[in-house]
Amino acid sequence: MKNYRRYFAFALTLVMLTMIVGCQSPTASSNEKASSKNEGSKDESAKVEKDKTLNLYIPNYYNDVEKQQWTKVVDKFKELNPGVNVNVATGDVQVESGKLPTLLQSGVEPPDAILMNAGPGRVSVLSDVNLIQPLNKLYEKNNWKDQLRPFAYDLISGEENIYEVPHMIDAIGFFYNKDVFEQNGINVPTTKDEFLKALQKLKDAGVSPITVGARNGYAIGWLFGVMLESVAGTEKVEDLLYGNGKWNDPEIVEAAEMMADWVKKGYITKESVTQTQPDSKFRFLSKKAAMEAEGTYLITDLADQKLQSSVNTFMMPSFIEGKTAKPVGGIGLTWVIPTKAKDVDLAEKWFNFIISKDYSDIVLNSPDYNFVPASKASVGMVPAGDVLKSSMKDIEDGSGYNPSVFIGVETKEAYYQNLQGLVGGLSTPKEAMNNIEAAAEKDRAAGFKLNKK
Repeated sequence: MKNYRRYFAFALTLVMLTMIVGCQSPTASSNEKASSKNEGSKDESAKVEKDKTLNLYIPNYYNDVEKQQWTKVVDKFKELNPGVNVNVATGDVQVESGKLPTLLQSGVEPPDAILMNAGPGRVSVLSDVNLIQPLNKLYEKNNWKDQLRPFAYDLISGEENIYEVPHMIDAIGFFYNKDVFEQNGINVPTTKDEFLKALQKLKDAGVSPITVGARNGYAIGWLFGVMLESVAGTEKVEDLLYGNGKWNDPEIVEAAEMMADWVKKGYITKESVTQTQPDSKFRFLSKKAAMEAEGTYLITDLADQKLQSSVNTFMMPSFIEGKTAKPVGGIGLTWVIPTKAKDVDLAEKWFNFIISKDYSDIVLNSPDYNFVPASKASVGMVPAGDVLKSSMKDIEDGSGYNPSVFIGVETKEAYYQNLQGLVGGLSTPKEAMNNIEAAAEKDRAAGFKLNKK
């Protein structure tokens, strides 16, 4: 995988260098910088020396509900660490857009810790060009391995160095409108037959069974990931990502055939091929569709729109005899420390807090919290929100895999494009999977290979 990473990192670096001009630090506005130059009294200087500030960079807030959650978290950290100030900046934390690597390449003072979109292919892009630092010594010093859920630790520890501390575990399944189910006499399906009958019953009643924002590759990837878990099973998907499995293996093609069949039968709404994920979410939340495949991030929208009592989640039943399907996911968001971080000690304090019971207590007692913590401290805790409660129960023994965050660059592009083509009727299931496998071969030839602890 090293040759693959070097190739991708070099290509990305060339792109980043063209974007650096005009990049500003997330930790201070231009007005703040000007003010700091003019306020240089001895008293102010002494205060700066006395007080420490932890600078964090996190994803843009979904809404005000999530912003308020972070305020509570930061206040708790400051209570536990007197004299430490915390500055939280938000922005684009995706490697794919190039903005996060550009920030770290730009020469401005980086934050002390970054909460970024997780995935082995994303983290390695930053580590291979030395933009983030290995955390092995901190793991040993703080015994972080034993403070993380085993599933979470296994996903980030397959290589020689560990560069991240997992923040949360994705739990992607079907969200459903409870009143739409009740109005049509449908209980949450627990078997393959019950699920297929529910789809047909909704369709016959003139209700759109499933909506998806297929124009956004990640959203169609959520739905296909759920279907893969149910049709092919965790072991087969794991073999596909870590072993010798192929995208055109019969079990994978079967899931693609089912997706095409659901489009043909009208189980997946015809608008899906042209609508974005926000369009799909609006359609679902306005009860124009019964179900949408999504992760727990939707919970803050439910809280914002006061829909927590009318929406819940379940995992699509396994289509394999004797098996139980798990929510699909992996590490959703993860913490890293920039190589040039000013205060690693404060970042260490923050990471210890994030995986502590103190953190889990404050977030899980909030009825609108939307993530499954990756910490072992959260195992067995019962969250205040019913939707998160369902997700945490389903993920107690680990999750399945959302392929989108485990595949190489060529594969991911082909994956999104061909799933979109499948929903749009532009390719057959076999053609789509052959195309994805051809892209995966290119990634393998370039050295892409995942290792699991």
